[in-house]
Amino acid sequence: MIETCYGLLFADNVMTDYLIVLLQSLSHLKFNHAEISADAFARFWLFFSRDPPPSSDAVTSILSTATGTVLELGPGSGAQVKYLTNSSIQTIYGAEPCEGLHNALKKSAADAGLGEKYHVLGCGGEIGSLVPGLAKAGLLRDGETSEVLDSIVCVRVLCSVPNIEETVKGLYALLKPGGRIIICEHVVNTGGEMKSTLARILQRVYMLMGWRIFLGGCHLDRDTLGALQKAGGSGGWERVKIEMQSEWSTIPYALGVLVKKGS
Repeated sequence: MIETCYGLLFADNVMTDYLIVLLQSLSHLKFNHAEISADAFARFWLFFSRDPPPSSDAVTSILSTATGTVLELGPGSGAQVKYLTNSSIQTIYGAEPCEGLHNALKKSAADAGLGEKYHVLGCGGEIGSLVPGLAKAGLLRDGETSEVLDSIVCVRVLCSVPNIEETVKGLYALLKPGGRIIICEHVVNTGGEMKSTLARILQRVYMLMGWRIFLGGCHLDRDTLGALQKAGGSGGWERVKIEMQSEWSTIPYALGVLVKKGS
């Protein structure tokens, strides 16, 4: 039991990373909640991205399936940009609300040879922010709110949108028939084994320690996969192929592709 708890607490060094960046933020800024939260989020993302999660090999594979007009939701500093190199990709829009990450994101896109294809948008993933951002970029015309995207990439981002159900329904609407949502998202641990039960408890403990407040609204205990599967309503998805990784941990991942039903 003790060994199991120890392993869960320090898996992937996530909690250690969190505590380090939180202390750094507190030491560099005045005690202003908004400043501390924004700084901690930017620091954690850059810090966490130095060692990709266990699912990185699988992420590389699924991102290679992105085609056409692509929306990358919450790309952060651009850790995944280098994998968006499918020759059939025409344009990529990176919707990143944290301005502190924009320079790193632009550099990552340029280093990947995507400087002309990649457009950084200063908006979030929630539809009230995303639709105006896409319209400003010229992708949506006046009155349009649907069926303009071939691929939507979500890597560790849906955990932090304010309203997950509304957001994923909006993303579904933005997809063209036959379009796809490509995901690598950490989700609530729903397993019934001992390790999974302990991990579920730790997810709640981390949330009580301010995880959501200091890390950009991230929810460790969100049923993101369930919300995505319901987004298209009955029969809305033509194909759903999802693989679970690290199911026993405090940060289990759901990876895969959901393809919208064709017209």
